[in-house]
Amino acid sequence: MMYWLAFAPKFTNSEDVETIAMRRNGLGHLKYNTIEVAAIDNLFNTNVFKDSSATKTNFISNAKDYKIIHLSTHAKSNDTYGDYSFIAFSKNDSLQKDKLYVRELYNLDLDADMVVLSACETGIGELKKGEGVISLARAFTYAGARSTITSLWNVNDAQTTKLMTLFYTNLKEGMPKDEALRKAKLTYIENENLTSPYFWAAFTPTGDMKAIEISSNSKLKYIGIGALLLVLLFGVRFFLKKRIA
Repeated sequence: MMYWLAFAPKFTNSEDVETIAMRRNGLGHLKYNTIEVAAIDNLFNTNVFKDSSATKTNFISNAKDYKIIHLSTHAKSNDTYGDYSFIAFSKNDSLQKDKLYVRELYNLDLDADMVVLSACETGIGELKKGEGVISLARAFTYAGARSTITSLWNVNDAQTTKLMTLFYTNLKEGMPKDEALRKAKLTYIENENLTSPYFWAAFTPTGDMKAIEISSNSKLKYIGIGALLLVLLFGVRFFLKKRIA
């Protein structure tokens, strides 16, 4: 099982008929999503799919093999028919095939410790009596994600990149997920001019909030290696003492 997977689809900004149609659906050009996943890749050993490789097909094929999944893309909630909320990937054959809907997510079998949906409206959807909110966040949880980081409204591309970089920096330091996000927001407020809650408050954590133990696993591995070398060293010394005696 591998750990870090990040997707940053490309959305063209050329003024053609298709782009105008995408913009009307809230799927305009994203300028900072590749910068966002590059920052995460600098912090961790991440398998990145970006631009034309960040397709729905590649996501479905790879997502089941990773513990941490980060999607920096477009999303759209549907508060009338929650199953039709979707997250978008790079264009392949048609725009329709590049939308991953809530109803499709139910069929995935994930083993993810955390899924970060760095996109608009990923935590909201249809409020269904007796079931709660039918959203992308709920669908990823149903598919097997033990925790999610999702948004409550349309988020700003550039400011979200800053917030996510701070969040992952805190995760690397061993903070629990909720504390890492809280501290990222506080740091953002302290260092940025855009302090309105619109720019930093949209993302909320849900599920298992314990820290991601990547660093601890590495330390344990080195401790294990050190202990083995120590045992070998004492074994050699003991063997030599016996021969001398």
